[in-house]
Amino acid sequence: MKKILLGSTAIVAAAAAFAAPASAAEKIKLGLGGYYQSVFVLIDEDVADTRTDSMKQEGEIHFLGETTLDNGVTVGVNVQLEGYTTDDQIDEHFVYFEGGFGRVQLGAADSAAYLMHYSAPTAIAGHGVDSPNFFHASQPGTNVLASNYTFLNTTGDANKLTYFTPRFSGFQLGLSYTPSLAAGTGGSSNSYGNLPDNTPGQQEKIVEIGANYVNSFGGIDVAFAVGYLTGQQEVDAAGFDDQEAFTVGAQLGYAGFTFGGGYQKNNMGLQLEDDMEQWNVGLTYGFGPYTVGAGYGYGSQTSGAGVKDELSTLEIGGTYEMGPGVSLMAGYFRYDFDSDLAANRNTSDAFMVGTSLEF
Repeated sequence: MKKILLGSTAIVAAAAAFAAPASAAEKIKLGLGGYYQSVFVLIDEDVADTRTDSMKQEGEIHFLGETTLDNGVTVGVNVQLEGYTTDDQIDEHFVYFEGGFGRVQLGAADSAAYLMHYSAPTAIAGHGVDSPNFFHASQPGTNVLASNYTFLNTTGDANKLTYFTPRFSGFQLGLSYTPSLAAGTGGSSNSYGNLPDNTPGQQEKIVEIGANYVNSFGGIDVAFAVGYLTGQQEVDAAGFDDQEAFTVGAQLGYAGFTFGGGYQKNNMGLQLEDDMEQWNVGLTYGFGPYTVGAGYGYGSQTSGAGVKDELSTLEIGGTYEMGPGVSLMAGYFRYDFDSDLAANRNTSDAFMVGTSLEF
């Protein structure tokens, strides 16, 4: 059977070679990109038996390639390798097709609602009061809030199909569909066999919609975004619900200043007394090679049992750009976990110095 298939393929290819003119497009060639962030942190927190100093790092190496076909469509690939040992060694990995019709993206990547969102800006690479790579506090007890975030990250890098429209007069729409989270949110091959279904608490058929408006008026940069997520339970189960979430965010920029904030309301796929709500606000100022700024984020969620957990984050810091892609950074962070349960409380003060490389 395989020989017949290969033979047929060869015949079709040969016929196409005689029937079509030679292509001017080039085969995809891979290049490298990525980033690396390394920080030293002093930490003073209430949780017992935790370190007062720590060396942390985060980085990725990106394999990037694309080509433009004779019909004008650009086809590309993006594979991101984590720069440290982890269970999710390969981060995002996807292919895309882009042209006058917009952009179609297939594979393991963030959703349209995530990618099109705006929130509080930060002056410190890898940090911020919204979805940071670095978080310098211990999550206490059973407090459900691990960090502050308004980005829709329910599906993470799970395998999905995404489409972005072209941008018209500053407006753009995006749509993502994730069939299942059964393989996790880190992306997977799924090339052999099938995934389980009817798992209590598991969401499926997740649709995410994003829209934003980006423009400039008289030196003022404006960005506004909204996002929506809806999912379904694989099977009805006590304590769980079909997931639904909404986000909104904006940024304004003028004369080196950037001001912005974001908001998210999310039922987390649970039957909660009060849905998770998160909001943040931030301001940065860039002058020459320097950027300084501050931000504040707050989140809360009340369980079906009536236990309310809260988390607030304060950040103050700045960055000095030594050269292209090379920066030094420093900052102060205060994390305040609060809860109706004493075991879910913690306050952490952290001072950080570090470097950020982009390549």
